[in-house]
Amino acid sequence: MRKIATGLAFSALALLTSNSATANEFGFSVGAGYPYFVTLEGAMATDDKSQRWFANYKMALDDGFSAGFEQGYGDNLNHAFGGFVGAVGIYNGDDCKVRDDHTDVGEAIGNVLACTLKIIFDDETLNGAGLSYSYYFKGINHPGWRFRLEAGYGKASHSKEERAAGGLTISYQF
Repeated sequence: MRKIATGLAFSALALLTSNSATANEFGFSVGAGYPYFVTLEGAMATDDKSQRWFANYKMALDDGFSAGFEQGYGDNLNHAFGGFVGAVGIYNGDDCKVRDDHTDVGEAIGNVLACTLKIIFDDETLNGAGLSYSYYFKGINHPGWRFRLEAGYGKASHSKEERAAGGLTISYQF
């Protein structure tokens, strides 16, 4: 199912690119940050170039999609506030408890290694809604560097745990 959703999202981005590239309203960015290691984003500017609609794919030990809207502010439209739905952050699952009543050293080491792997790889994407603030070094909808802060509330994809989450991304917009 995830492969189908990924394929549909990339097909939609490709369709947006082919229809909007001639009007120079479509932008693409690649970024890195926390909790998502890599973020790929496609965006379309509105007619007055002070706003943008975007869709992104966020990759970490779990991945997710989000879509949203930003409004630029300031003299050069360097500041943007927005909202989005979809992947708002990462939930690290339940804490692993290392037992200390082992009679065998091998069993104790195995328990510690199992807990370590669970802590590292037990990430789940939180899906919900959030707000964002972005700083565009050359202005919204212009090529250049961007810094984005996100905060939201969502439900974990597997455990159904609900909680607030946030993230930051530094990206380059082409």
